[in-house]
Amino acid sequence: MSDQALGRRELLLGAGVAAGSVVAGVGLAAPAAAKDRGEHQNHGLTGSWLFTRQDDGDPAKVRGVFSFADGDVIVEHDILPAGPPFTGTWESPGDDSFRATFWSGFPGDGPDAPGVAVRVRVEGRVHDDELSGSYRVAVFDDTGKEIQDGGPTTGTFFDGQRIDA
Repeated sequence: MSDQALGRRELLLGAGVAAGSVVAGVGLAAPAAAKDRGEHQNHGLTGSWLFTRQDDGDPAKVRGVFSFADGDVIVEHDILPAGPPFTGTWESPGDDSFRATFWSGFPGDGPDAPGVAVRVRVEGRVHDDELSGSYRVAVFDDTGKEIQDGGPTTGTFFDGQRIDA
């Protein structure tokens, strides 16, 4: 890993990766939208979900929010500990499963140091207003080269519950 890159644990905790990983309730979707329009139209995902995630091999658990909006927009935000929001896109093939990809960026360690970009890919399921799944995290330098030492971070999110208005 380059000397300009953040440490893996620092980056992942600060990034709010997660699954991803993964979404802040920033007003992009109405939490009750799935109930109002019916499960068959949006596969029960539209709205915001409070979840817990855990990187493989790490005992720390992180709380976050996923928000799924119409137009296939997803926002992820870790809230305990807090991290920056991630934005991206999601899709559902219609069998209560979904996949999403979202991104965020982080500044370098100094005034002239380039930052890094973090991509999270999520695969999950929704059933009876509960969300579960797994994620894979990759870190890229300012040239687009993957720089994460030791390969991508993986993990799971579980205990995801819909946030009611």
